[in-house]
Amino acid sequence: MRRRRRPRTRQQGRPQRPGDDRFAERGTVPAPPRGSRLIVRALAFREYGEPSHVLRLLDLPRPEPGPGEVRVRLSARPVNPSDLLFVQGSYGRDARFTLRPNGGGQESGWAVAGFEGAGIVDALGPGTSGPVPGTLVAVSATGTWQEHVCVPGTSVIPVSRGVSAEAACQLTVNPFTAHLLVRDIALGPGDTLLLTAGASAVSRMVIRLASERGVRCLPVVRHREQARALTRPGTRPLTVGSADALLGAVRGALEHGRVDAVLDAVGGALGTAALRCLRPAGRFVSYGMLSGHPLLVRPDDLVFRQVSISGFWLPARMERLGERELSTLTRQVQEAVVRGLPGLDVAERRDLADFQSALERTMRPGRGGKVVLTG
Repeated sequence: MRRRRRPRTRQQGRPQRPGDDRFAERGTVPAPPRGSRLIVRALAFREYGEPSHVLRLLDLPRPEPGPGEVRVRLSARPVNPSDLLFVQGSYGRDARFTLRPNGGGQESGWAVAGFEGAGIVDALGPGTSGPVPGTLVAVSATGTWQEHVCVPGTSVIPVSRGVSAEAACQLTVNPFTAHLLVRDIALGPGDTLLLTAGASAVSRMVIRLASERGVRCLPVVRHREQARALTRPGTRPLTVGSADALLGAVRGALEHGRVDAVLDAVGGALGTAALRCLRPAGRFVSYGMLSGHPLLVRPDDLVFRQVSISGFWLPARMERLGERELSTLTRQVQEAVVRGLPGLDVAERRDLADFQSALERTMRPGRGGKVVLTG
């Protein structure tokens, strides 16, 4: 029996709603004859492990939309850190290994990877009013690393005119995360925000949104070229070679030497050092753990300095939004993207069949944007 590692909570994706993973709900599905137009390609795994070792390109039957569903022919899917955590078994949601392309048997099932994508609606299920076929939509669902998905019509986002599929495929995770993080930390004019992983897509989005509120941003980066790209009025990048140098860099940048809030996507030594940079009663929000190491929190930070520490996971945060609030947030995200929200750049494009190259490029430092799976 395969041992499955206990998942740890990580950042990713809008919450999945019932029906988002049609194959996983059905379990066993018959394989269509090879050469049929009803075959779609999918990147799937049957056990947790390193993505480059366990992912396989499979032929699957094209799904048919059920009542209230739309079928989307996906054309672009970003490779996000949380997609890789999901395959590794280190994400906050279990994979459902229930897909059996060959019609069952005793072999273990498969799960399709990927949490977001974009494509064209090509079919509606019974009783589904839209979006109409031909509409470009952003999709948030488990299993987007395949050519077709069926999802509830209410869970796709019709994309505004002028937004490309490559930008749309990144719409449902990072922009929503950035907007909610800025809203939740509730900083105002004159306040100072420290961001680890300062050159990341989420940080670049947060910097834009927070700066519009008059917040001074200190993004932490490792390379001078990253700092140059982030320099703008109200933003002072901090180039540090080690976690030990961070407190000194913050003190050198600020007269009072402390920040009002920290957004940490790294954890480990750098996240711990960022925590030490907070003023008394400041707020620390952890929304990722890129280092793979835990934060070290001292009791005096909590007791004497009264620092507030919390975690942010997009699916859990989205579940607390009412329908009207979600609708308003979606409109704000779309408007920000149309206005040129940074962090949606594409570094490279790779076909689904070339996933090994896409994974290798994703792990290589110095990318100028996302790696996108096409096809």
